[in-house]
Amino acid sequence: MEMVEEEAIIVEEEIAMESTEIISEIIEDAGSSIEEVEEEIEEVEKTVYEIPSSYVNPVSGNTVSYKGGKTIERSSKITYGDLGDINDLAEPDSDGFMKLNDRYLIAVGSRFDTAAGQYIDLVLENGVIIECIMGDAKADVDTDSTNTFTYKSSCCSEFIIDEASIRTDIYERGNASLKYESWDSPVVSVVVYDQYCEM
Repeated sequence: MEMVEEEAIIVEEEIAMESTEIISEIIEDAGSSIEEVEEEIEEVEKTVYEIPSSYVNPVSGNTVSYKGGKTIERSSKITYGDLGDINDLAEPDSDGFMKLNDRYLIAVGSRFDTAAGQYIDLVLENGVIIECIMGDAKADVDTDSTNTFTYKSSCCSEFIIDEASIRTDIYERGNASLKYESWDSPVVSVVVYDQYCEM
């Protein structure tokens, strides 16, 4: 009887060792997967553009303070080329902001050297990061000498909206910062990634 008990204990120990080895392999594999994902994230190149607190209006010549406004642009106006394709793929969220791949479509000036569908982050002074996609280009004639700010609205980013479903207060005031209280903060930097949405 003792022999059977000893054999049972040995079998249990072997099973426990095998289980430990399997668990170790799983943990090791998971660790490798995490490292691979981290490496992929790190491999995406990015360029960070600092946003100044003022700019010179090209018409008046006056220095204008940037207060942090983020304006809106109607998606129905964007129908040409790759930008039109990006806007066709996007869907409005519950407030009427056009989104694709969980990112907001925005228009930016040529300073940021972006292409249709390129990933962009807006970093706000309060630490909030708004994940975006380049959905339209601001015309140089409408921006300051650095092609950062739209001089008529004093903004460096215009959110693309669906006119049929945009929240009334945002549409009437033309101010995308009304979407969330946390968005009411100036953009201090724009991060442009060497990464694009699939079309």
